[in-house]
Amino acid sequence: MTGAGAATLAFAKEQTFMGDLVDSDSDGTPEYWKFGRDPTVTDLELDRALSNMSEGDQAEYVESIAGNLEGAFGVEAVVSSDVHSDVEDLVFNNADGTGFTPGRAASGRVYTGIDYLDGTAERELVGCVPLDYSVSYQQGETVTYSLSMGYADENLNTSITPSSINGVTDGTSAAWHGVDLTIDGTTVAKLQEAELSISNISRFQRGASHIAEDAVLARPETELTVDAIFTGPSRTELAYGSAGATTTAARMNSVSGALDIAVDGASVSTYNLAKLKPTMHSWSDLITDGDTDTTDSTTFNVTGGVTVN
Repeated sequence: MTGAGAATLAFAKEQTFMGDLVDSDSDGTPEYWKFGRDPTVTDLELDRALSNMSEGDQAEYVESIAGNLEGAFGVEAVVSSDVHSDVEDLVFNNADGTGFTPGRAASGRVYTGIDYLDGTAERELVGCVPLDYSVSYQQGETVTYSLSMGYADENLNTSITPSSINGVTDGTSAAWHGVDLTIDGTTVAKLQEAELSISNISRFQRGASHIAEDAVLARPETELTVDAIFTGPSRTELAYGSAGATTTAARMNSVSGALDIAVDGASVSTYNLAKLKPTMHSWSDLITDGDTDTTDSTTFNVTGGVTVN
């Protein structure tokens, strides 16, 4: 079978790049986690980077050789208070998984398995490091995240490796009504859509092997997009250069912000954004037909560091 319920998807954390897995309770068995409910694997690709070789007396290429091995894995799921702090440990590389620090990237392993008609196949993705990460809010929907990873190597197994997986219990998935986005100390009213995205998180280091030898932090770049029903010109003013501005300025002031995701009043994650400056700002549906609202959309450049608590 390869129908509903035939797949397994889980992850573990590596102590070091491609090294032993984290066993926090020291019981001899590593911990495994699910990514959250409604998971979708958006990418699962192995690239052998073949190069063709030729000879002068042959019309076609005569051989191909493999280059650097690099895999790509992507997942989207609903944020859950049961597992999301562990997902964040795959993204943020400081000691407690709450921010970025120069040095070795966070890494883990991903287990993707399928029961088919004649057996089981599992791809164990080794040395998975974060490339891009985003958290998305949409009015009336669950709060979701997206994680794109590169991986260094993989193994093919005929059985499912994780024997016990930390999963998601009922009532722990985040919904839109648990989100609070503040900019310059004020909650964004009538929020329609928002996304916090971090790109260029980490990269591989290579040597005399087809497999990456290590992974380090790259230069994370963070962006916040906000779309809300128009309730006043506060974000227009920030795009001009500062709160209260009525004309554009050559230099812009930054403001702080925070995106808090909670379940039943208990915070799951708060992303603290040190410095926000609008890089794009627009009004939409200025003239409406009566069944839509005028909205303002702002894309903020985020600098000064992102921390999570």
